[in-house]
Amino acid sequence: MSDHSLSPGQAVVRWILHVFIFLGAGGVAAGLSALAYQAVAQTQTPLGIYAVIFAASGLIAYRQTEHVLDA
Repeated sequence: MSDHSLSPGQAVVRWILHVFIFLGAGGVAAGLSALAYQAVAQTQTPLGIYAVIFAASGLIAYRQTEHVLDA
């Protein structure tokens, strides 16, 4: 967070928003990719790949939210 003019309350609300954005986007991306893969391949993949998709998608959404809120 580069904006030092936030009050402590605003910073907490912003952090909570970032957490929900990260969890929501990561969960949706991992869930949809799991459904798509299982539908096409008719098999399950190791959970590790979904963890990577979750983390990467969550991070991308987090960074985009940070960029929008800083603008």
